[in-house]
Order: sequence, then C-alpha cells, then structure tokens
Amino acid sequence: MNPLNKFKYNVIVLILILMAMSCNTGKELDNSQFTQVAVARPGGGSSGMEQIDDCTYLVVYDLKSYIDGYRMSMINVEDESLNVLPIAITSWDEDGISSDLESICSVPGKAHEFLAAESGNWQGNLGRVFHFKVDTASLEATLVGSIQLPMQDRNDFGVTGDQYEAILCLPYDTDRRIVVLGERGGSTANPHGIIRWGILDLNNHTFNMSGAGLQGKEVNVPGNWNDPLTKRDITDFHLDENGEIWAAASEDQGDSGPFYSIVYKLGKVNTTDKKNPITIYESIETTKEIYGFKIEALSGACEGINSTHCFGTEDEIYGGVWRPLNMNEGH
Repeated sequence: MNPLNKFKYNVIVLILILMAMSCNTGKELDNSQFTQVAVARPGGGSSGMEQIDDCTYLVVYDLKSYIDGYRMSMINVEDESLNVLPIAITSWDEDGISSDLESICSVPGKAHEFLAAESGNWQGNLGRVFHFKVDTASLEATLVGSIQLPMQDRNDFGVTGDQYEAILCLPYDTDRRIVVLGERGGSTANPHGIIRWGILDLNNHTFNMSGAGLQGKEVNVPGNWNDPLTKRDITDFHLDENGEIWAAASEDQGDSGPFYSIVYKLGKVNTTDKKNPITIYESIETTKEIYGFKIEALSGACEGINSTHCFGTEDEIYGGVWRPLNMNEGH
C-alpha cells in the first residue's frame, strides 16, 4: 500500500472508531452493561464464596461504593469450562449500594437465602450485613433486609479499624441465627484475628453482639510470614459436613505481591452450646501453604475433581482465580 492510500485507510478507520464511540456517549449504564472483565472476574476470583451445589458457588466482590459493577456472581465449574455468571441485585437499603463485600454464608433452614457482609464501617458509617434471597435461574438477588454491624474500631484515612473478612451462619431458633464474624487482624487496632458472634433476627433485622461474643476469641496462626505484624489471620471460613471450621489466612506485601496464603483447621461448632457456639483449637497448625496467591474465599470441593476444598483469590493487579485444593496432598 502506497503512503497516500495508507494515510486514507487510517483516516477512515479513525472516523469509524469515533462514530462508534459517539453512539455510546451519554448512555447511562444499567446493571447489565457493566464491564464484566473488571468486576465479574472471569477467572473466578472473589472476596467471599459459598457452595450452593456440587460444583456451583455464590461469590461476592469487594468493590467500593464509588465503583460501578456487579457485587455478586455464580460460578459454575464444568468438565471443560469455568463459567462466571453475574447476578443482578435488584435493590439496596437507604444507605445505598454495598461497599467492600468480603464474605457470604447461607442461612440454615432458609432455602436460597444468604447473608453477605461488608468489611466494616467507613468513618463510622456503613459496615452492614445484607440479607438476600437469590434466584439462580433468573440470576437476580432481592434484598430482604440489612443490619448495621456493631462498630469496635473506626476506619478512616490512614487508620485501619474493623475488617471483617469471614462469616458463618448457624442455627439458633425459628427466626434467629447465630452469626459468626472473622476479624482479619494485621492492624494496629487488631494485631491478630478475632472471632466474634451474635444473634441476628431474620424478621426485624436486628443484631445483638454482646458479652463473650463481643469480646471474641483471638486467633494467631503460624506460617512462613514475611511480616507477622501485617499478616491477615482470617480471610474466609468454610464449615464442612463434620462441623469443623476451616479458615484461610494471607499476606499481601503490595498490589504487585508477592502473595502467600495458608489454609488451616480453626475449630469446630458447638451444637449444644449456643452461648459459646465456637471452639477454637488450642493448637493451630498450618495445613496447606499456597505461594503466589492471596486467598480471600474458601469453600468445599467440586464433585468429580480430586480435591477436598476450593479457593478464590484477590490477586490485585493480576486479577483473581478459582482453584481446587486437595488438603491431603503434600504442600
């Protein structure tokens, strides 16, 4: 192509691109137009995960309130593909869209109902647990209600306060459930992880966390940490069929890493003691080390894959992934 024709060709291509861009200018994005590559994370990464079927998982994302995008997706793992299906949340409470969802759990005894929690307050506001009813056929979630988390330590610019990254929901009575929260640790306010719990009323959406549940139980996990003072002792929970509680911990040396995580047995559920619903094991040992990944989501195995668990990551500039994990194999 001679220089003149090449110049004309480039001009035509540029005009076509500008015309295409102008057609979209001024359109208001609705929930179906968000860039899924940025927020639905096709690799399966997430900040919290709950298994809803043999190889199907509900996950949440830690987008801040000023960022548009999906807050929830469904991951379906098949023989030859991993499918991430964004879920539209049809409404929010009066404080608006979520900010930094870090965990999710199913509500025992309530089909298709889940609790998803923000990490904590921001300047004394937000810090909520959302109660959703999820329709996996239509890929929609309806807000049933929300509650405010009791604030222990305020988050602000340059100050790290409450950072809850894990949640469990346990039976209590007909209308109430025990909610167990995992403070991640790694801050001046909370150097180590803390397990706290309280009673959430599903009808009037109140949350009572007091006494031993408010004081909590400290968790300090071993590992090959670069800086033990900034490690995050709890980044998610997984409750197995035997009532044992597994947890993940991670270290983040910066947005470009390197990352390091462990998965460990934290304790067990006390089914006969509702005032003290969790027993933390006296000796916590590193069960599995995972180098190069920052695990923020932990769940059960996908049927048909040689694994005991699975995890989701938030690897900052590298994105995130879903991976199976076999705790019975070597490190």
